[in-house]
Amino acid sequence: STIAASAMLLQFVVGLASLFYLPFIFSIVLLVIFLSATGLTLGIRKRIAHLLIAIFEWGSDVSESEEQVSESVGETREETAEEQPAPIRKRHSSSDLRIIKREHSELIDSKLLGQDVLKKKSTVSVLVDDSLDFISAGIESIIEDNVTSRFSAEQLPSWNLLSRTKYTFMHISPKLTILWILGFYFRYLILVPIRVCLFCVGMASMVFITSAVGYVPNKAVKKWLNRRAMLTSMRIFSRSFSSIVNFHDRHNRATQGGICVANHTSPMDVMILSCDNCYAMVGQKQGGILGFIQKSLSKAEHHIWFERSEAKDRMAVSNRMREHVEDPTKLPIIIFPEGTCINNTSVMMFKKGSFEISETIYPVAMKYDSRLGDAFWNSSKQSYGEYMWMMMTSWAITADVWYLPPMTRMEGEDSIAFARRVKKAIAKAGGLVDLEWDGALKREKVSNKLIALQQKLYFERLSTRTSMCSEITDDSIDILKNMSEDDRNQLFKCLDEADDDNAVIRKVSEFIPEVAALVTEAVKAEE
Repeated sequence: STIAASAMLLQFVVGLASLFYLPFIFSIVLLVIFLSATGLTLGIRKRIAHLLIAIFEWGSDVSESEEQVSESVGETREETAEEQPAPIRKRHSSSDLRIIKREHSELIDSKLLGQDVLKKKSTVSVLVDDSLDFISAGIESIIEDNVTSRFSAEQLPSWNLLSRTKYTFMHISPKLTILWILGFYFRYLILVPIRVCLFCVGMASMVFITSAVGYVPNKAVKKWLNRRAMLTSMRIFSRSFSSIVNFHDRHNRATQGGICVANHTSPMDVMILSCDNCYAMVGQKQGGILGFIQKSLSKAEHHIWFERSEAKDRMAVSNRMREHVEDPTKLPIIIFPEGTCINNTSVMMFKKGSFEISETIYPVAMKYDSRLGDAFWNSSKQSYGEYMWMMMTSWAITADVWYLPPMTRMEGEDSIAFARRVKKAIAKAGGLVDLEWDGALKREKVSNKLIALQQKLYFERLSTRTSMCSEITDDSIDILKNMSEDDRNQLFKCLDEADDDNAVIRKVSEFIPEVAALVTEAVKAEE
């Protein structure tokens, strides 16, 4: 009888909850759809975000006070008990705070870039000094480098009551534990059902409305309807993650044609940017559901989807993109030149491809606030489904977007220099660290091109900072210029790519006695 009564009571509670719960979820979904279609907001998300941040800061103060109390109690016990090693509590990692001061690494960078002030010295003294700095910089990189830490989520200064953290959850105080339990039920019983419904509605509206818009014969009406449909769908998508986006300098937005480039943190970057403007997508043709979505989008607006065989043909893809950019009636293309997701602390090397297509680039800087939820996608550790679920169970996704003024390639500026200049402007606007490293290092080894670049920079340093290299270089160049074309071709045939420096010098010296004499004189002068 007791079990039956308990079952009846539980059934009554579930029925009563469903009586109010389902209409509440449904009304919230309808309200969000209306606000997305009209482009309005009630400001509720921002108020909740401010409240949550205040709670996090209060929780940080509570945890610090609890630590101080436990430390004082521990000191009192140590006076009466035997001395025992104190437990080590990890607070930060190398990706959060610098564990060493990278003086020699910065010194090497300044030397390779020619920023150090140095008079000409003997080759031996320069090589000895630089070798010691290279060894010290190498040890610093082994302890903590500038690249690896950019591919892992940054640690927060205070706990945001999410179970996802770099370290296992440790009981700090009953107050924080109660807050975590309440937050857990609020996120999974209130936020997640609403977000799942909104995500499904956003996906359905984007696919079916754009498919219907594709049958509109009038191009002007078709373009206007597609813009309204895409903005509404993307705003519904953003609200399915409780996104809070602040757009700055909106007058710099690309309106017709052109290429927009932005730093890359998350697959949701496109969704965040598309809440304020419509863009043309660029990507490889897919099958299945993704292929169905691509076809639906292409019915309403022109997007660039290329075959797998075309992906290997860089020129064919570039030509299609150039044709799109030169047509002012088409949407601007959104591109992320880094080629991979970075943890929103820095901007890494931009690929030069998009900067070869157009003379004018529209830069966009994005910066996420990870206190309410980290938007960074570590694709080497998380699948796309795991990442999407993590975002849906977070508190919110907050971001700032800055539209920078259009940047045009200068006279005599190549695509690589243009890409670096745009990257530097994006890093400055978003408060990010400007790095020259390639984001492909996330999965690949250092390429031979990067190694050769470092070697070239150091050779240029030796040629300008030492007496031997400058004399040999200048005189050797004069000798090679005075050689006939047949002699130069015969010389290059003697050289092999596998030859080391000594082998190259020996072969050249045997072929050109004048170079051997220069080397001998330079060595005697050094001695």
